[in-house]
Amino acid sequence: MLLIEHLLSGGIITNYYCTSSCRHCLYRCSPYWPKDYMTKEMARNAFETCKRLGCFSVHIGGGEPFLNLQGLLSVLEAARDSGISIEYVETNSSWFTDAEKAVSILEKVKGLGVSTLLVSASPFHLEFIPFKKVLGVVEACKYVGMKPFLWTEAFFNLFQGLDPSKRYTIHDLEIIFGKDKIRQMISSYWIHPGGRALETFFDSGFTFEELLERYQGGCQELSDTSHFHMDLYGNYIPGLCSGLAVETKDLGKPLDPSKYPICSILYEEGIRGLFRYASSKGFMPSKGRQYGAKCSLCFHMRSFLFRQGESLHELAPNSHYKI
Repeated sequence: MLLIEHLLSGGIITNYYCTSSCRHCLYRCSPYWPKDYMTKEMARNAFETCKRLGCFSVHIGGGEPFLNLQGLLSVLEAARDSGISIEYVETNSSWFTDAEKAVSILEKVKGLGVSTLLVSASPFHLEFIPFKKVLGVVEACKYVGMKPFLWTEAFFNLFQGLDPSKRYTIHDLEIIFGKDKIRQMISSYWIHPGGRALETFFDSGFTFEELLERYQGGCQELSDTSHFHMDLYGNYIPGLCSGLAVETKDLGKPLDPSKYPICSILYEEGIRGLFRYASSKGFMPSKGRQYGAKCSLCFHMRSFLFRQGESLHELAPNSHYKI
């Protein structure tokens, strides 16, 4: 049985709503999600769960956490009250308007114990957010005495030569800097096989028969807690498998297969077991369809099961399959 009994390192997803629809986004965040935000009560529950399972520091991410400043401050207050340290808060800098407002915002965040801001600098974000906003947030960090953690520093340095008021597609950057250079740099960027990245980077290469033959064991990564996430709806995402959800109250004990049939099948039998289960419900890939990874096939099957109304409590949040 799948058992999550000790949390090593991870983060809290305050919201899935975002100003961008980045091609690599593990959680398919976008402007089309509901503007829901983690409540202080839910944050307190997440932090107490972390402590119960041995984790005493986390990062805060989204979506874009700064799209609801009061919500973010409430989450940070809950962390402080629970005795949880915040390693950093992530941002894409879309909220930046001017230096004075940015300084005011970051002073409030710093006042609740946050010393580091992870500032996104990548081709994926540059398609939606002019680099001048990133530069503005970095300068505001320095002004208030916060450390800007540039993700990644290599892209941040590369973008210095661009017009900071413009947005650039990845194709634009390939023309300016060369296709090989951009692709090489993207290959060093941490991209997990899930969410929108499945369509961008893992869309071809294997038939479903080849994947079923290659992966015959269970998906043991579902028990990995070296980089876990909990979200605003009270869900724990096992193995960073976005679109799968375990209620935080069920952590620390073996998961009941009757409540979590899909997670249980994947952990015990892998995609072969899920294929057998999904096939019994009518699933069959179209002839010639290819997948770039076992996670691509898994998501295709889970999407089918979601549309059939199967196990909606663990195929969540709903918008992950609808948007």
